Amino acid sequence: MSSTAPTYSNPFVWPDTADICDINIHERVPVVLDVTDSTYFAWKTYFSLLFRKNNLVDHVDCTVDSRIMVGDSEWTAIDAMLIRWFFTTISKDLFHTVVSDGDDARAVWVKLNGLFTDNKLQRCVFLQQNFFDCHQDDQSIDDYCRRPKTLADELRDIGAKVDDDLLLSRLTSGLNEDFGNAASNLSLMSAG
Repeated sequence: MSSTAPTYSNPFVWPDTADICDINIHERVPVVLDVTDSTYFAWKTYFSLLFRKNNLVDHVDCTVDSRIMVGDSEWTAIDAMLIRWFFTTISKDLFHTVVSDGDDARAVWVKLNGLFTDNKLQRCVFLQQNFFDCHQDDQSIDDYCRRPKTLADELRDIGAKVDDDLLLSRLTSGLNEDFGNAASNLSLMSAG
């Protein structure tokens, strides 16, 4: 085993363990990842931004072999903190699915992402069913509009495109009766 130091994209910035430990993960990642909800795209995006902002990408992108870093207490402390962040931002079911003794942050990250991208056909069927079953019911208009958009983003992540016309069609057909005129007008606008 080699004991070379990791190469960071910015060699002058080394994450400070105390700064990383002080991050309130629930403020930075305000969603809980769950297989029964469409939160994967948001969850992954929040974490990706957090990794980039704090120079933590090397913990999840395989540029550094964690077995080499075992002797670096700061690196292993940060890696353990990332694992803790993952575990506190996922559902209990997901936790029990991915938890395994001895995993590093990269292994947990790969497992979690794989659950949402590896089973593309199953995931696509689930997301499309939710997309086409979307109705406003008693939700606010903002909450309702966010739901199909989120599902469309999740579908895009697995390679199933939802074009703007289909998204608009789904949005208008799921609106409450109170928005009947608006739905008709939106449908006419998109046809022209």
